[in-house]
Parts: sequence; structure tokens; C-alpha cells
Amino acid sequence: MFFFLLFFFFFFLYETIETPVFLLFRTMSVEDIQLWLACSNGKVVKVRKLLQSSQIDINWQDSNFLTTPLCVACMKGHIEVVKLLLNDERVDINKADIFDQTSFWAACHEGHIEIVKFLLNDERVDVNKASEGGRTPFLLACYFGRIEIVKLLLNDPRVDLNKANNDSQTPFYVACQEGHIDIVEYLLACGREIDFNKINIQTLLDLLKYPPSPTQKFSDESEEQYPTKSNYRKIVELIESFNVNPIETRTRLRIQLGFAGNFNSN
Repeated sequence: MFFFLLFFFFFFLYETIETPVFLLFRTMSVEDIQLWLACSNGKVVKVRKLLQSSQIDINWQDSNFLTTPLCVACMKGHIEVVKLLLNDERVDINKADIFDQTSFWAACHEGHIEIVKFLLNDERVDVNKASEGGRTPFLLACYFGRIEIVKLLLNDPRVDLNKANNDSQTPFYVACQEGHIDIVEYLLACGREIDFNKINIQTLLDLLKYPPSPTQKFSDESEEQYPTKSNYRKIVELIESFNVNPIETRTRLRIQLGFAGNFNSN
């Protein structure tokens, strides 16, 4: 009889609060878990209701990766939930997970353009906060070839387009390395200065001229990314042209990409 009642109790909890029972013993507040799950699943109405509680921990982190409700909402692309959370003064917008990944970092990683736009309008966001390994949101966008996010970030003066990762690779370097010719062209044309002192150009050119074989892909590179290596030759030609005459090359790119006005080196 005792075990039957115990089973019924846990079943009642599961059905009533919509929370995995084993999570209940890892927090003092069931509402904190409910909020996290509601944000993860994009339950706008439930999130709004839960945020009305003065006792809820809006920055509660799950025990697996220390992900906050805001971070998981950004990761899943639930922009209406993100808006609700940012309108709450209790939110810690830059709180990172176990891998030092923030909500802004997650939005850039997943390619959620509208959420990235929304977060960029918030002055509290640390747009250059790097994850484990030193990868900033901008470097990440360049690595994965997210050209629209790259454009958004370049228009924000807060973004450091030269900040390197822990392997001393800059956003420009990884864009070249991954064969994203459209991003390389945009970086050279946009008018913001690339710090080539942080880049070993000869090493980069050697990598592009003698790329790894298909069996030597980078550890976290997918099969879909690898075909972009066909752009290596074009990138080599572009860099060599830029080294010889940067103003002429940049002007040509600006015309090609439809930038307004000519580039002024001064």
C-alpha cells in the first residue's frame, strides 16, 4: 500500500507540474524548473504567468550545462519568450553556461537572425564575450558562414572584428580557412579595418594553397561545410590582390557588393 501511494504521489506531481520528477530534488523551487522548461518549449503564456512570481529565479541554471532560461530560449529560437525575459529587470543577460556560452553567443551560433537583431538593441549585451576556446559570437558567425549575422555584427561599433580565439585565429582567418568567400569579400569591403598584424598571412596562404584532403577535415567540421574549400583559390587571389593594392581591391569589392559611396582610406 505504501509503495502504491508513493507511486501515485510522484505520478500526480508529474502530471500536475509538467516537470520530470527527478529534477525536483535539485532545486528549492519547482517554479524555477517550470520556467526553464516553458522557455525551452516556447510556451509564451506560461512564461508570462511564471514571471509574475516575485520568488522565481529567472536566471536558474539547469544541472547539465548550467543553461539559463534566456539562453535556452535564444538557442531554440523562441523570440517572444526572449522578449518577455529581457523585459524583466531580474534577468542576467550575460550569464554564461558551463562552456562560457551566453545567450547572445547561442543566438549567433544557431543563426537566429531576429533574436540577434533584438539582442543587439540592448546595451546590456556583451557582444564580444567569448566562449570556451576564446570564440566570440563574431568569430563564430564567420566560422559557420552566417553572412547575414556577420553583416549585423559589423554594423555594431561594439563588435571587435579582430578578437582572436585561443589558437590566435581571428574572424578573418577562420572565414578564409572555412572557404567562406562571401564573408571574406564583405570583411575586406565593409570599411572597418582588419588588423593583419594579428594574422600570419603566409601561413594562411599556404593553408589555402595546400588544403587538407577530405580525410583530414577539421575536428568539428561537417560534410556540408567541406565543399566550401573549392573557394580557396578565389580567396588566395583576393588576399594577394589586397596585399598589392588594398584601396583598389576594396573599392572594387564595394562596387561589386553594392556599398554606398567609395572607400576613403583616410
